[in-house]
Amino acid sequence: MQKIFRIFAIVPALLVSACASSPEPVTPSVSESPTPASTSAPSVAAPVWTAQLSGAVNAAPFVAGDRVIAATAGGSIHAVHAETGVPAWDFSPAEKVWDASVNGDEARICAGQAGGKLTCLDAQTGQPLWTIDLGLEVQSRIAVTPDRVYAPTTLAGSGLTNDYSGQASLFAVNTATGEIIWEAVTENYILRRPVVNGDAVIVGGAYQVGGQSTGTVASRIYALNTSDGSLRWKYESNDGLVRWVDSDGETAFFSAATEIVYALSLVDGKLLWQYGPGYWMQFPAMQSGRIFFGSGDENFQAHETITGRQIWKHAINMSALNQIGRPLIDGNRIWFNSVTGEIYALNLEDGKQVQYVFTGKTARVGGALFNSFYILGDPEGKLYAFTVQ
Repeated sequence: MQKIFRIFAIVPALLVSACASSPEPVTPSVSESPTPASTSAPSVAAPVWTAQLSGAVNAAPFVAGDRVIAATAGGSIHAVHAETGVPAWDFSPAEKVWDASVNGDEARICAGQAGGKLTCLDAQTGQPLWTIDLGLEVQSRIAVTPDRVYAPTTLAGSGLTNDYSGQASLFAVNTATGEIIWEAVTENYILRRPVVNGDAVIVGGAYQVGGQSTGTVASRIYALNTSDGSLRWKYESNDGLVRWVDSDGETAFFSAATEIVYALSLVDGKLLWQYGPGYWMQFPAMQSGRIFFGSGDENFQAHETITGRQIWKHAINMSALNQIGRPLIDGNRIWFNSVTGEIYALNLEDGKQVQYVFTGKTARVGGALFNSFYILGDPEGKLYAFTVQ
């Protein structure tokens, strides 16, 4: 049976703005100088395989079992065999897939479709398992767990008539059946990229600032209980549209249009620290109490999640236009790629460069790792697999 929780009507006592009582921003200590960029000639790599898709790859591909899943700008999802690049299946519905929404695991691939639909496919065959009508568009990445699909919605975006005063919902849906478990209606007009940490789901986005011109927006982050969608805390800041949200251990993180990384307590949403180099910030990766991310000053860095103390910083090549997409951790290495198709591996402990591969390809987003392959997509609609380790 569908259960709907309009969380801001039911639990007003829980609506605590962490921003109002947050401490003064903490400036973490940083290392004195980064590890310098490599001056050695890069390896010039040829792809092990190439797969032609139906359109530009503007969302990072990911691995689901022995498949590589890639969504295209034209509204299709493609699966290819990770070892060979041979096509496995494609899903090209009449109501296009929002490519940035696609996510999944070894069992299922889920996506938002134009018209306010949410659908999940069998990861091996591409056959639809279920489709439901949410009534709101799902244009940002879905979170998929073994028992839940968390779908963020928006009232402003591609192909939509923007409603900055609207209330976007986060839906929790039964992974197996497509039944809506709960709906949390927020005060944001857009929600983006929910992440699950234990019994909390964290999601953020933007809201219209009252009394100001249309489109003047600020950031708002929510932590909700996975059991029923009720509110734990919210955090507000004047940082504009949220770029990403993430969480690890007892900390939640976000970055928005001001390109500052904020670290919040997962328990109560209080500000722990913030770090802003003043350059374009990209998606992070986290492991063992450390957060790793790149910024537009051509530096990739590691910080402690609790204190913000910088552990190391590595300067990558100026020509690389820095990291794009989410870094990938594999063993004691962290991998990422650049717009100009350079692939990097750094040592997790000290940030020293372990591998640097020049592909000659262009990429708008990050890549995927499968065994010894790093897999990239490009604006021409091709997937490439390069041997990297």
